[in-house]
Amino acid sequence: MPVLRLLFIVLLLLNLLALAASTGFLGLSGPRGEPERLTNQLNPERIRLQGEPAVPLSVPPAVATSEPPLIADDRPAEPPPAADSTPAPSTTAPPAIGCIAFDGLGGDAADAVVHHFDIAGLSVQRTGAEAISGWWVRIPSTGARDYAERKARELRALGVDEFYIVQDPGPNQYAVSLGLFKTEAAAVQHLERLRKLGVRSASIGTRSTTVYRVEVQGAQALIDARTRAGQLPSTARAGSCVQP
Repeated sequence: MPVLRLLFIVLLLLNLLALAASTGFLGLSGPRGEPERLTNQLNPERIRLQGEPAVPLSVPPAVATSEPPLIADDRPAEPPPAADSTPAPSTTAPPAIGCIAFDGLGGDAADAVVHHFDIAGLSVQRTGAEAISGWWVRIPSTGARDYAERKARELRALGVDEFYIVQDPGPNQYAVSLGLFKTEAAAVQHLERLRKLGVRSASIGTRSTTVYRVEVQGAQALIDARTRAGQLPSTARAGSCVQP
């Protein structure tokens, strides 16, 4: 009988220990099932001690970026600049303009110069004027041939042999020419010699002729080329167009 009581007591104690262990009175928690175990693994932040106040879940701070936020620009887009239709100014320099002049030309020489420079790109202008071509020592004409022949006989008698009677029609027809000189001083000197010989009716007059001036204007390069080409009269001497 005592043995059975002892076994009963031991079994009772074992059951009590098993009950205490299963309910957690001894600090040991048995497995509460598979779903609860998975929940504890997926949400470890929910594990807290008994009696500890609940802490709200923290939100991870946003990572700052170095790029500024984009602001929408509502202004209308500017149209592209219109193409400039104005042509660019030419950088080519205009040709240099020149002018040369030929003075003191006779009629034939002036004609030759005009013909030589009368080409496209050049402007040629010819003008004429009366000019003194020399000084003339003579016995003026009276318009009578007999008077001229009588003066000729007087000259021979005085020893003057260099003279002639002008026959060409005009105001000087039947004048007695005693010499033609390029300078006035030479004409005066010759008249003084005649007077020393006894010639009293002689005097000094001027001889005039028409002389021409030819001006050529245009591109200087073209003028220079035509001038170097030659074929100009020997009396044609190029000079400046600026008259003194």
